[in-house]
Amino acid sequence: MRTMAITAVFGLLILATCAVGGKERYYISESPAPMPLVAEGPGDVVIEQMIKDLGSEDWRTREQAGRDLAAKGEKALPYMRRVLLSTENPEVQRRLAVLVKRMDFDRLVVAKRVTLNAKDRTAKEIVADIAKQTGYKIEFGEQSDTKHSFEFNNASFWQAIDTVANAAGLTVYTEYEDDTVRVYNHEAMNPYVAYAGPFRFLATNIQCNRNVQLSNISKRGGQERVTEYMSLSFQVNSEPKNPMLGISQPELLVATDNLGGTLLPPRERNDFEYRSGYYNRGSRSHNMSMSVNLIRGDRGATTIKSLKGRVRVELLSGTAPEVVVVDPLKVKKKTFTGRTADLEVTTVDEDANNKGVYTMNVTAKSRIPVDPRRGDDYQWASNIQQRIELSDDKGNRFFNYGLQASNHTPGGLQMTIMFGPEDRRTGRPSNVKLGPPARLVLTEWLTVTHEVAFEFKDIPLP
Repeated sequence: MRTMAITAVFGLLILATCAVGGKERYYISESPAPMPLVAEGPGDVVIEQMIKDLGSEDWRTREQAGRDLAAKGEKALPYMRRVLLSTENPEVQRRLAVLVKRMDFDRLVVAKRVTLNAKDRTAKEIVADIAKQTGYKIEFGEQSDTKHSFEFNNASFWQAIDTVANAAGLTVYTEYEDDTVRVYNHEAMNPYVAYAGPFRFLATNIQCNRNVQLSNISKRGGQERVTEYMSLSFQVNSEPKNPMLGISQPELLVATDNLGGTLLPPRERNDFEYRSGYYNRGSRSHNMSMSVNLIRGDRGATTIKSLKGRVRVELLSGTAPEVVVVDPLKVKKKTFTGRTADLEVTTVDEDANNKGVYTMNVTAKSRIPVDPRRGDDYQWASNIQQRIELSDDKGNRFFNYGLQASNHTPGGLQMTIMFGPEDRRTGRPSNVKLGPPARLVLTEWLTVTHEVAFEFKDIPLP
C-alpha cells in the first residue's frame, strides 16, 4: 500500500503538478517563506487531526474533515502529502489523493482572486489591500496622494492590479528569478492585455515588412503582388505563485481583422511551430517574451479584431532536496551523489573583504547520459546554479548572487557562486540575522506542463 501511495502523490504532482530613478520604494507585503513540498514531520495539531478524521468511521466526520482541509489551502498541503506517502488506510489515501490533486490544480492554474470596495483611497493603500488578500509581495515605487475608487468582486489578481495601475498612471513589472511584483510611477499604461487564469498576456509591439513581387508576374493577372508580413510581440507574465521554466511557441487558432479577413499565415507542416521546443527553457522566471507571425491581406484593415491562440507553459510545481551537504565550510573537494546529478564541493569560504559573504566552488555533473543525437543539454547547465541553496542552522537562506565564473563541459558545469545576506536586486538586507552556513542543498525541480488559451482583441494595425 505504501508503494501505491508514493506513486499516487508523485503522479498527482506531475499531472497537476532596487531604487528606480532615485525614488523611494515601499514594500507592501513580504512574501511568505517557501513551503516544503512534503513536510518532514508532524505539523499543526489541528491539521493533523483533520487528516486523521479522513479515516473516521463516521462519514459526516470524514466529509467535514475534507472541507476543513480544503479551507486550510496551501498551509495543509505539505502535511497531506507526507501522510499520503505513508498511510496504510485506503480511505485516507483515497480522500487525500483527491484533495491534493484539486489543491495542486488550484495552486498552479487558478488565479488568486480579489474582492474589495475602495472609496477615495490612494493607489498605495489599494495595492496594500490587494497584497494582503493574495499574500503576494508588491514593491510600490512612489507614493501619491491622489484618491481613487474601485470595486472588485472576485477579480483575478492581474485584472485588479492592472486596473489600479492604469487608472493611477503606474506600470506593472515582473522580473526573472524574483517573486516580487513591482508597481512604478512611469505615467504609462498597457491597454492591450489578455488574461487567462493566473497568466497575463501583454501585447508590446507590431513589426511590419512589405514585399512587392517584381518578376515572374502572370500575364493572366490575379496573382498577388504585394504581401505584408507582420510580427506581433507580447509578454507572458505569471502570478508570483507560478514560476515558469519554459513556454512553447504559440499556436494560432484564429486571427481576423476588422474587415473580416484572416491574418493567419499558412500553417507549417505537422504543426511545426506549436511543437518546436520552448522559449527560455530552464530558467526560472515570471516573465517570458515571444511573438507570432501574421500576414496582412487588406491594407484597409485597421485593427486585429480577434487573435486567439494557445501555449504550453512549463511550471515549477515544487522542489525537493536532492543533495544535502552539512557544515559546508568544513568540506574540501568531496563529491555527493543525487538522483539526477553529482555535486563535487571544492570549497566554501567566507570572503576576506566582505563579512557574511561566501564564495562557493562546486562542480555539478549530470547523471543522465548525453543523447548523441541531440548533444549536450545546455538547458540543464543554465539552471543548475539556480537550484543551489545555502542556509544557516535555522533554515534562513542566503541570497544567491549568481555565477562569478563558470566552465561548461559535456554533462557538467564547474561554477564559482557567491552568496550573501543582502538582496542585490533591491539593496535590502535579509529580514533576519543570518548565522554561518550550515547546509548546502542542491534541489530538484518538479514540473508540470499546462496548456493556456488566450485572446487579444482590437489591437491597432500600423
